[in-house]
Amino acid sequence: MTSWNMLQLIRSAAELARLINRLTENFPPEEQYVMVPMLRDTALTVLEYAALGMARYDIPDRCMLLSRALVSLNELSSHFILCKTIGVMSPSTYQEILDSADLLRSQLMAALKSVGHPEAGDLPLL
Repeated sequence: MTSWNMLQLIRSAAELARLINRLTENFPPEEQYVMVPMLRDTALTVLEYAALGMARYDIPDRCMLLSRALVSLNELSSHFILCKTIGVMSPSTYQEILDSADLLRSQLMAALKSVGHPEAGDLPLL
């Protein structure tokens, strides 16, 4: 993966975290202590693992960290579904944030594939 692609992956993760912060500013008060921190923390975890993974030269460490970013992103996607289901996220916002997550997911998959992750072609896309 080229350095431009690595930077783009990290920018996509940061953009997703920014979208989530913007979105959660308007959540109802009863969600401020559970759903908001859960979404924000998970988004930051995705960003952290993606950045750490892209900064590693050791292939096994890079694969492990990028895989963790992907797992955290899948967790975040399940939170989006819950938010839409309970009505704290509109369908248009859900689609916007899902599109951002899908872009990041494809970038993570490409990064894993580029370092020869043995199962990168078989990992499910949610």
